[in-house]
Amino acid sequence: MKSISVKQALSIVFKQFEFEGLWKESFGQPETAGFWYLGGAEKNGKTTFAMMLAKYLSGFGKVLYVSAEEGFSKDIISAMVSAGLSDTDRNFKLLDYMPWDELTQKFESRKCPKIIFIDNTTVYRDEITRKMVLELKEKHKNKLIIFVSHEEKGLPDSALGTVWRKLSKIIVQAEGLKAIISGRCPGGTLNINEEKANLYWGTTP
Repeated sequence: MKSISVKQALSIVFKQFEFEGLWKESFGQPETAGFWYLGGAEKNGKTTFAMMLAKYLSGFGKVLYVSAEEGFSKDIISAMVSAGLSDTDRNFKLLDYMPWDELTQKFESRKCPKIIFIDNTTVYRDEITRKMVLELKEKHKNKLIIFVSHEEKGLPDSALGTVWRKLSKIIVQAEGLKAIISGRCPGGTLNINEEKANLYWGTTP
């Protein structure tokens, strides 16, 4: 790989999402490509927040949500409804589980959306190696890929989740129906369910 000068480095223009409001306060205006990580323990709202984030990002481009664990189940549809997704959200597409080699072939299609959610690391833990994650990152530099991960005691429940988290620019942890955002962004919190979050955290509106 060739080297570049300071002048050349400073002249690089990066594509960014023009986030607004509460999203901008926590996420800033992040790059439109790279890895993000979204984790949380069971029943803490991570899938619902993943859908909320997917809905918001669909305002900037087409989104593919790979529902590898839940498929087209009642629970995943309920999470979509809770996030406010409806039949007017034409930029959002839901995909059932696909083996990793078939899924990565789909990513290479020109028609594949540039924003991809993979839900979740547990399903693919035996199909993906660290090398494969690095290859994916190198091959799809123009895509934003967000991996959803189960967590135990605040940490990914698999080696795959740990690798993805380390490589991610933005990290979101769902706890007590609240999304805690950190990484290369301003950071902050967003309520997934305000009433339940207030009960969990012992706060009032």
